[in-house]
Amino acid sequence: MKVVIWGYPTNAHTHFYTHEALYKAFKHLEYDTYWFHDDGYPEDFDWDDCVFWTEGWADKNIPLNKNSTYFVHCVPSPKKYLEAGVKKFYDVRVNGVWQKDHVYDFTLDKSTVKKVGPTCYLQEKTDGMVRVKNDYHDYEIEDYDKFYIAWATSTLPEDFDFEDINYPRENKIFFTGNLSPGGVCENYSTFKPFIEECMRTKIEFFHNNPWVNPLSQEDVITLTKRSILGVDIRGPEHLRLNFFMMLWRNVLIMNSLRSVCYMSKRIIHLSTESKLS
Repeated sequence: MKVVIWGYPTNAHTHFYTHEALYKAFKHLEYDTYWFHDDGYPEDFDWDDCVFWTEGWADKNIPLNKNSTYFVHCVPSPKKYLEAGVKKFYDVRVNGVWQKDHVYDFTLDKSTVKKVGPTCYLQEKTDGMVRVKNDYHDYEIEDYDKFYIAWATSTLPEDFDFEDINYPRENKIFFTGNLSPGGVCENYSTFKPFIEECMRTKIEFFHNNPWVNPLSQEDVITLTKRSILGVDIRGPEHLRLNFFMMLWRNVLIMNSLRSVCYMSKRIIHLSTESKLS
């Protein structure tokens, strides 16, 4: 068996980190693991007996093999895989209470699905038909498996250097993620009170726009270590949907109560962003 991560090749997209985490995890477990993407893959590769992990907006050129299994996150049209007759198909979804956006409209009742890991659940297909309806498609098709996961991090245990505990911190916060003023991923409204409080308490807040100035992974790690603290401030939509993801990248303070439940007492939770600093 081969594992093929088919996804984003650079950290300009959030899912790069998901794909990097999967790649490193399978390599760590000593699986025969590869990482390809739509614009970079071998023509003569043996696609038989593969387990593919991909994302629904990064799978334009993914090979569809009848002897391989596909885990596809955020898939707008399962029909692409089901009608190709692949060996097994899983619709990979974020482990949240519910989700309603341009691709999904579902509620997850965890009492009715199978728990297959600490934060992973499997909703097995039935013998009936289901409706796929989103901003791009509207059709009925035979039911298929849904796999709910929590995004973690691309950091493995051996990547930790506990001497970093003594790394000199600055009276600054470096944020290298996305600050969006609008759209479904809008998060500026929840960041704004925190930024204002930083200014009031004379903590400098620096933001690097990853779309304008993408940084290397090494630079992101260095800036995070230089920060006086790490923060995870969710936008209104993520809070409404009870999303939690990428929690384990650094030690942090956050505004998502559900995330805290999974992290026990290892982080601080404050629901009012202006109090986080």
